[in-house]
Amino acid sequence: MYKTKMKISLVASFCFLATTATAAEFKATSVRALGMGGSSVASTHGVDASYWNPAAYGFFGEDDSGSEIKAADNNGMSDKDFGIDLGVGVGAYFFGPVAENLNILQNLTIPAGTTSTGLSATEIVNFANFTNDFRRINPDAQGINVALDATIGARVSNYGIGIRSSADVNVSVSIDNANVGLGADFITALTGTPVTIPAVPGVTNYFDAAQQTALQNDLIAAGMSPASATTVVSNYNAALTVQSDQTAATALGNAVDPTLAGNQAAMSQALVDLYTAPGNLQNNATTVDTNGVLLSEVGFTYGYAIDEALSVGGVLKYMQATMIVDSVNAFGSTGTLTNAQDSTGAEDVTNFGLDLGVMYRIPSWQFGLTIRNLNSPSFEHSSGYVYELKPQAKIGAAWIPTDTVTVELGYDLTKNEGAVASSQSQYWNIGAEWDAWKVLALRVGAFENTAQKDIGLVGTAGLGINLWAMRLDIGAAMSTKKLVL
Repeated sequence: MYKTKMKISLVASFCFLATTATAAEFKATSVRALGMGGSSVASTHGVDASYWNPAAYGFFGEDDSGSEIKAADNNGMSDKDFGIDLGVGVGAYFFGPVAENLNILQNLTIPAGTTSTGLSATEIVNFANFTNDFRRINPDAQGINVALDATIGARVSNYGIGIRSSADVNVSVSIDNANVGLGADFITALTGTPVTIPAVPGVTNYFDAAQQTALQNDLIAAGMSPASATTVVSNYNAALTVQSDQTAATALGNAVDPTLAGNQAAMSQALVDLYTAPGNLQNNATTVDTNGVLLSEVGFTYGYAIDEALSVGGVLKYMQATMIVDSVNAFGSTGTLTNAQDSTGAEDVTNFGLDLGVMYRIPSWQFGLTIRNLNSPSFEHSSGYVYELKPQAKIGAAWIPTDTVTVELGYDLTKNEGAVASSQSQYWNIGAEWDAWKVLALRVGAFENTAQKDIGLVGTAGLGINLWAMRLDIGAAMSTKKLVL
């Protein structure tokens, strides 16, 4: 005996610093799953099973007249003959040393030009400060991932069809903290442009005699002639003295940098860096790179129940990827900030994908295994950038003591990559749902990325209102780790 029940779910999810942004990871693409911390492989029972575990389709609309099926049908899948689902989700997170680098960049003074003659005291100090600060920037992989998911699907008995679009955009920064000097030009300018300390009462040398001698020895050890080292250190000391002394700076009309006082060791190292750097600012290769994919999928789902306890299913997907590759050189060819872009534009590439799922159930318990992108579909941009969806495997175990209570655990068996290899994910998930009186569903959960520690533990919550033929769900997630700028 088949029971007919129509159910339309309207969903909206909002995720801040929570779900990561890789299309190649298991994301909480449905609001029920989001509210339960991304746990849905074992307990999925709607249209979204096409994503979480297509094997659930094998149990939809089955004849539950037998006592064995009734006992094993923990979450009422035999009642589900037909359904429509619509969902939208957004998310973003930072990865790598973004926060610490932004704190450095906020106080970074970009040198105005690379002239080899006539450097003023202010320009000398700006170049030295820039080198000192920029060399402290952590060059490790870093950036921000953003994602947008939109899905619409329908199911009839054991068959389903759905359309899913997901934006996976990774903006990463590649830091060149070596080419930050002016090389011979700077030393020539510093040697040939004497800077005098004005005769203002209270002005003292930035470097004392011992520090000046030590700095001269460092430059000589780096290959500078003793005569040049003496002149360079004298001018450098004078420039820093003028710049760091309030009275002298006011008299000369220069800006005052209050961070200079007490930083003699750092400023000494900055001068050595300026002289010994393997390149100069004109050759700096710091870039802001955008690699992204707008992936659209049309999936056809089928599930088959081998018996009342075991079901298998699969999804055949037609996939189209709009690939975006863009690179901005932060300093261009003139040694100053520029918006000049090296972009190869967007390109469309198509392919096919295959997902498989297995679900096993006994009274009060269900277990699931999902393998997505079994055939490793890949998309290649003419620039050489390749976006590959490697196989992903996730397991789940759900305890369903009644048809209104669910508790599930999930874990990624694979480490998954996003738009760039530096963006990785491997989650554990936990979630619970209480469908009170089958009218109001309350959900809580949590998840954590064990592959990268950038977002920390993420807490989730969700709410569902059952209006008989229509269900409205909303869910949200937020990381416990904050980005302080």
